[in-house]
Amino acid sequence: MPALDFLLTGAQIVDGTGARARRADIGLRGDRIEFVGLSPDARAVTTVDCTGMLITPGLIDPHSHSDWSALGNPDAFSTIHQGVTTEVVGNCGVTYAPIGDDDVDATAGALRAMGYQGPIDWRDFGEYVARVHSGPTAQNLMWFVGHTALRSAARRATDGLREQIRLLEDAMDAGAIGFSSGLEYGSGRFATTEELVALARAAGRRDGMYASHIRNRDADLDAAVEEFFTIVTAGGVRAQLSHLNVRHDTGAPPGAWARAADRVVAERRRGTDVLADMTPYPHGIGMATGLLPGWLVERPAAEVAALLGDREIRDRVRLDGDRYWRFVHRGQWHRVRLGVSTTHPEWEGLSFPEIAERHGTDEWECLFDILAAAGAEMGGVQLLGDLFSADHLAEAIGHDHFLLGVDAFTTCRHGALDGRTRNPLFYHGHTHYLAHHVPAGTLTLETAIHKMTGKVAEHFGMRDRGELRAGAFADIVVFDPAVIDRTDTWGLPTRYAEAARHVWVNGVPVVTDAVHTGRRPGVMLTHRS
Repeated sequence: MPALDFLLTGAQIVDGTGARARRADIGLRGDRIEFVGLSPDARAVTTVDCTGMLITPGLIDPHSHSDWSALGNPDAFSTIHQGVTTEVVGNCGVTYAPIGDDDVDATAGALRAMGYQGPIDWRDFGEYVARVHSGPTAQNLMWFVGHTALRSAARRATDGLREQIRLLEDAMDAGAIGFSSGLEYGSGRFATTEELVALARAAGRRDGMYASHIRNRDADLDAAVEEFFTIVTAGGVRAQLSHLNVRHDTGAPPGAWARAADRVVAERRRGTDVLADMTPYPHGIGMATGLLPGWLVERPAAEVAALLGDREIRDRVRLDGDRYWRFVHRGQWHRVRLGVSTTHPEWEGLSFPEIAERHGTDEWECLFDILAAAGAEMGGVQLLGDLFSADHLAEAIGHDHFLLGVDAFTTCRHGALDGRTRNPLFYHGHTHYLAHHVPAGTLTLETAIHKMTGKVAEHFGMRDRGELRAGAFADIVVFDPAVIDRTDTWGLPTRYAEAARHVWVNGVPVVTDAVHTGRRPGVMLTHRS
């Protein structure tokens, strides 16, 4: 038998199925795993001594926004260094394709903030993903097409809904697994249930998926979950209920989250292929325009920016700003930091009280000034918020029907992305599950890995991924438990995560001895690929 390409020896493995850790060697040949077991006679071109290490399948993020930064950071530095080999992208309705000619400048501005300086020479979804994967990328990507993008690209059509369906079908022909919605901000908040059902039926005819940032996660959570399942059932789609959580102190009725989680369980028992997901930290990213009222954001972004220069408009927004992150309307600005603003980079990372002190005015005025300055690109302004209580976080992370994602994007410590992403969410979000939630007893190591690998792959239809077994694709991570134990995943990052000592993607070493090799073997994954 020809020698293996790689032989990994001496480690404990957690195979991604939920089974208990065990001692095994792993042989790699080409892009596949050749064997998992004890094989003292195996020969390999390269043998890696993994004594004292932990080997897992490559981590899979079920809810990522790395499509925003993949063109600016195709090496996926922050995520690949955590052992993330596959990301499900295109979430919350926001993708940068399809786009119409009217969207080119806004798209260019948003992508410049993410480190991409090239031309916006695509219009349809197929052209866009071809551009991303011609890079190529270090990690595998599986794509949704965004409902907000479909709406925007179809807005000039005589029959807008028919055009949305056509664009969705084109995107699925190009490899999208379905569509995502973001119903709490942007034009998604104006979509009717009937519109979403029509799109879901189009996706369902192709065995597609629907992922949704649902319409409400506070006072009207019950109704938002009901709408989600109405769409899923009518469309006959597989489904993902994105980051199902309740933000702290925003008026959710008692027991609303428990009822929502129980509904996911009940729907699965009825045969609906649905799961939810959760994030690792009490804080997360959000869209600044989500704080604006519908009567304002229904207009083109450049017009909104101009209107925000008017004192009367600003005063009206202050009175009508009780939405999205509703704790802001309650005066809890200390829970909000500025994440991304190309016009005010000096404020990125600061809390709004800190910004207000520097700017010499109050927090609402600072937000208005930031959005007004962004102009047509205000959709790219992002916030970081302290969103959840520790108890709620643990409850969701430990739930059997919740996958473990991060709801962020891959970043790097150079160029445009450096500075605006100096938050542990981006650099340690995935390993935080292992470094914090496992030791805290929220879930076992084997369960955590299962919910970050095999369970994700099965739900999204990733064939031969997410498990350590013969014949599976060689997406593999070698973790050093000692590094996990000593890493402060709460603190501000000063370097890339180091616990993932070796990472292979499709059998190609992308991280060796915790150093990026510069190789980009990632591929676009489609349903059952």
